[in-house]
Amino acid sequence: MKTALKLAACWAAFALSLICAGILIQAFHLRSPVLPGNISPRIHMLLIEVGGLFLVLGLWPMAQRLAGSFAVRMGAITSFLFFAFAVNSLLEASVFTHFVDGSLPAESLVFGLEALFVAFALAFFFGGGGEPAGFPRRGWLAWTGRGAIAWLAWPTIYFFFGACVAPIVVPYYNAGIAGLRLPTLSVIFEMQLLRSLIFLAASLPFVTLWKGSRRGLWLALGLAHAFVVGMYGLMGATFLPMVLRIAHGAEMTGDSFAYAGVLVLLFGSGSARAEETSELVKAGRLSPHVAK
Repeated sequence: MKTALKLAACWAAFALSLICAGILIQAFHLRSPVLPGNISPRIHMLLIEVGGLFLVLGLWPMAQRLAGSFAVRMGAITSFLFFAFAVNSLLEASVFTHFVDGSLPAESLVFGLEALFVAFALAFFFGGGGEPAGFPRRGWLAWTGRGAIAWLAWPTIYFFFGACVAPIVVPYYNAGIAGLRLPTLSVIFEMQLLRSLIFLAASLPFVTLWKGSRRGLWLALGLAHAFVVGMYGLMGATFLPMVLRIAHGAEMTGDSFAYAGVLVLLFGSGSARAEETSELVKAGRLSPHVAK
């Protein structure tokens, strides 16, 4: 019950960020995006609130296993939300839709406040204590090679899962349904290279501050990407055909866990597993010789 109350407080922080964003948008006379469809503003806001709950739940497993001070943990969560949530969402919307045409300042304000408020609440209520896994000790050549692999991994994963759903989604983009548009293949590829850098910058602080097992890191990081990058936006996108939302939801979930697995393999520290085993031994759940 205590955890449920903390999660509710984090959700309330998300709602508060929307209220503050609305006040500032009105005060500075910023233009809000005009979404297609006949959905009422009240229903749309309700769906955004539900999306905020998914945002909190998706980040919760990661937040509760982060080590370090409050400031460090808040910085890591804010960084993830700023890059993977705000910058990535606005980048995708500007390339694949017309939704943010003329409303980029307002949308940037909304995403920025959501990132700050949610990160503050999650870092305040969860995580802390213990030693972070950090990065394994490797030479600069090894790190350079792993960084290059990680940079190219995302476009590869994106095009693989994209090809799986292309027969379903491409006709909607070609028809311009609900303001969608399909850029050229070269533009898509260039954008994925940029998104790869964005996701890498967003994810590495989580990898270095994680204090659990490598498998736990994979699950938490994959879940964070799936909900923050995909599920939040799809929750309020009622103007899109349901088949499109389901296809993109499956695609983004596959993308997220595949990419998280690559990052854990490339950058995850084995010390995290050793630490978890040590904790189990101290708790009497494993015999000492197992941990050797």
